[in-house]
Amino acid sequence: MRDLLRSSPWILRAEEAAPPETYEGKVRLYSIRYQSDECEVEGYAAFPAAGEGPWPGLVFNRGGNREFGALKPDILCRYACRGFAVFGSQYRGNCGGTGKEEFGGSDVNDVIRLVDIALGLACVRPEGIYMVGHSRGGMMTYLACARDSRIRAAAICAGLADAFIMYDRFHDGEFDMREDCRELIGGAPYEMPEAYAARSAVCWADRIIPPVLILQGTDDWRVIPGQAYEMDRALAAAGKEHKLIIYPGADHSLNGTSFIEDIVSWFAGYPL
Repeated sequence: MRDLLRSSPWILRAEEAAPPETYEGKVRLYSIRYQSDECEVEGYAAFPAAGEGPWPGLVFNRGGNREFGALKPDILCRYACRGFAVFGSQYRGNCGGTGKEEFGGSDVNDVIRLVDIALGLACVRPEGIYMVGHSRGGMMTYLACARDSRIRAAAICAGLADAFIMYDRFHDGEFDMREDCRELIGGAPYEMPEAYAARSAVCWADRIIPPVLILQGTDDWRVIPGQAYEMDRALAAAGKEHKLIIYPGADHSLNGTSFIEDIVSWFAGYPL
């Protein structure tokens, strides 16, 4: 599998890595570095331990920004042990990558490039790709779903759909999203409304291409449930195929819920 990854014209490095103990013998894990625009981007790829595919491909989009919320391989392994070839990015400028993260700007190209890489591998089914995004990764997934018709179906976990709400929500103690936004996007919403609208899928739900599953916990204080409700209404108004699942009492992590099984079931309804 390492040699297959290295055969991709965009892969600059592919090295086997030890999977988390829970997934030993179930998953093959690789650390990758790949080309996206002029940037070199760090990430991971994970595959089922048995067989050589072709498997359905899945791109997972991490949350957070910069080093906060950095992609950990265990989430990719969760899907790989369920029969997917999984790819994830740290986004440009992070974890040793080059370039500068833009929190939903040109770094969306890093997600699209993973689709290119996945569909160019013989071990991945060529008909399309699935995509999952958590938190900020939900924004990245919505942006990709408005651009790339190769995405067969998508799932948004506690996902950012309204950047205006995000800016106003977090400014408590050590966690100040306002400062992060100024640094990564370039200013505040009142200074750059177009930039925030471009990152807010509720403003352009009519552009979403694939079916979307939205998963939200009622006790999420990072991405409040109102964002999921707002996006549900926007997709319905645009006539887009989607489904909203609410988990009573669940926080931002969605841990303790059936969200992984719900995602896999959703994808099974849109086979590749």
